[in-house]
Amino acid sequence: MKSTRNFIKSLTIITIGIVIMYFIKENSFLRIGDIIQNNLSQVLRTVKITEENSKVNYKNITLNIKMPEVHYENKDVERYINTYIRKNVNEFVNEQKQISEITNRKSKTSVSVGYDIAFENKKLLNIVIYRDIKLEKDKFKLEKDSYIFDLNTGQRIYLDNFLKENDDYNQVIENYINNYIDEKKIKLDKDKIVVDKYTNYILSDGGIDVYFNPYKDSENKVDYEFKVPYEVFNNIKMIETSEIVANVDTQTITNNNKYINSVINIPIIMTQNKDIERSINDRIKNDIMQDYNKSQEEAKAYIKDYPEGEVKFVANTDFEVKKNSDNMLSILVKYYKYSGGAHGYYENIAYNIDMRDGNILKLSDLFKTQVNYKEVINKEIRNQIEDLGKTDKENVGIYQFNSIKDDQKFYIQDDNLVIYFDLYDIAPYAAGIPEFLLNINSISHILKYEYIEFFK
Repeated sequence: MKSTRNFIKSLTIITIGIVIMYFIKENSFLRIGDIIQNNLSQVLRTVKITEENSKVNYKNITLNIKMPEVHYENKDVERYINTYIRKNVNEFVNEQKQISEITNRKSKTSVSVGYDIAFENKKLLNIVIYRDIKLEKDKFKLEKDSYIFDLNTGQRIYLDNFLKENDDYNQVIENYINNYIDEKKIKLDKDKIVVDKYTNYILSDGGIDVYFNPYKDSENKVDYEFKVPYEVFNNIKMIETSEIVANVDTQTITNNNKYINSVINIPIIMTQNKDIERSINDRIKNDIMQDYNKSQEEAKAYIKDYPEGEVKFVANTDFEVKKNSDNMLSILVKYYKYSGGAHGYYENIAYNIDMRDGNILKLSDLFKTQVNYKEVINKEIRNQIEDLGKTDKENVGIYQFNSIKDDQKFYIQDDNLVIYFDLYDIAPYAAGIPEFLLNINSISHILKYEYIEFFK
């Protein structure tokens, strides 16, 4: 009898253990319940938000701006988040002013910039920046940008990072949204439903809200915003990002004269090593200002050749931080010029900086001297071009690729080496700037040991 009771007791314990393991497995994606619970009252607020208000009246445009300012115990994280938000809001404001200038817009435009704290706990902060644009008569356009920040590091968590355990996350989301549209018989443009790393999403109870800007406007009666439940994904684990290696602020130069209209955003790197900081900032700023001065001369020549031209010469410079961790700071500086015609011209210049010594790396620096790194990369690019043709027949024959160059352009993002080409280099203008992502898994065997950590 005693042995029977012991057997039953053991069986009960085993059964309970199996049930618990099953429950953990089935709900592992919502161990994000520890990460994501949109109930702010049940956690002590670790972040304080204050508001900065401003009003800009510029020609026929009025901008009312409410910008959040984050206050947090980790001052490096605080500065990084505030700098990130401020850069993006200021970019939008300058863009609206420039549009007003170069289009000679006569109708009045009213723009409101606001914000909302969509989610907050001890690990994550989700801030949504709203942009409500009221045009002539009853026309309007509503846009918003959602930023999810890791409060441990200050890094922004893009959609692919959030769904890191789901390699096919973009296809899963697109299929779910398209099925929902068909089921509800919603009339909208499905071509707009394209999901990638930069797709906006908002954390909410039971799922993520995915949307596509403008998510609403006066010409459409439906919202391009969809709730995707967590259950459609295989797994969502604890989100971890690496610490930043530098704060990056922005110096903005604007110029609007009879020759040129320019908005120049220059990255200002701030780090503990002031020699490295000075060296990097001097190099990038000098490059940008050389291009800016060249653009002014081009603008004067343009006005001389076309004195009655209706379009002013436009020259803008902006930048994007592609990686800021693991001793690698990869910054992509973007140049844009327009002097009339069907379209403008743009070019990207990357600075891949080893923050241990401040050296700006060439592609060849990354690889072992005994290997033919070009052959490995060329093969990978050819395979990706072939896959593009299989995915969409319109891509067949577009790319005329032979080999990467000695001074091939590249940047580093997450655990990927990104090879990119200028306009017209290997494809027509309509193809844009072709980019090819090479994951660390496909190139680790030819990388120098000291650079492998860049791709964490």
